[in-house]
Amino acid sequence: QLFRLRQIHNASFVKLNESTVRMLRLIEPYVTYGYPTRSTIEKLILKRGFGKLNKQRIPIADNSVIEEGVGSVGIKCCADLIH
Repeated sequence: QLFRLRQIHNASFVKLNESTVRMLRLIEPYVTYGYPTRSTIEKLILKRGFGKLNKQRIPIADNSVIEEGVGSVGIKCCADLIH
């Protein structure tokens, strides 16, 4: 529950600290974990990413969804979101 892995084939990004390392050791036989590459993150965002605009869940199909959702903080495109 702490890693938000409620279904099979789910993924979650968590910050690595002492407590998460201990939790990973407990669930190690049941999960796969590691450091994601930049290309993996880009593929996940483009394939499975969603933005929340006007209380609606909209798939990230192009940069206009990203710019409309978080353009106010300086994120204009998918590359900005990944970095």
